[in-house]
Amino acid sequence: MSTMFSSVEEAKTTVGFLGGTDPATFEEVPDLHVGGLETILLEDPNTDEATKQQIRDRIAAQQGFKFTDSEGNEIKIVIGPFRDGFDCWIIGPAGMAIRI
Repeated sequence: MSTMFSSVEEAKTTVGFLGGTDPATFEEVPDLHVGGLETILLEDPNTDEATKQQIRDRIAAQQGFKFTDSEGNEIKIVIGPFRDGFDCWIIGPAGMAIRI
């Protein structure tokens, strides 16, 4: 289960609070995105093009950020559309994404 945020700013504020950091210090990382298991469908020749485009569009709509937390660690997050709001993922040092 994950938390759905009402806006990108709400997600940034929550993550900033958890990291002891002012969200105003977050830097944008334009090429940072996450893909779920559905990205497997992008390589499947049996997946129709409309479905593939929906997946690509959801990934393209995501916004990546990085910041330094109160302990000096660089933290990367991705915020993207989810249902009627936004979802947020924290990207670990090995590149693994954890949805919060």
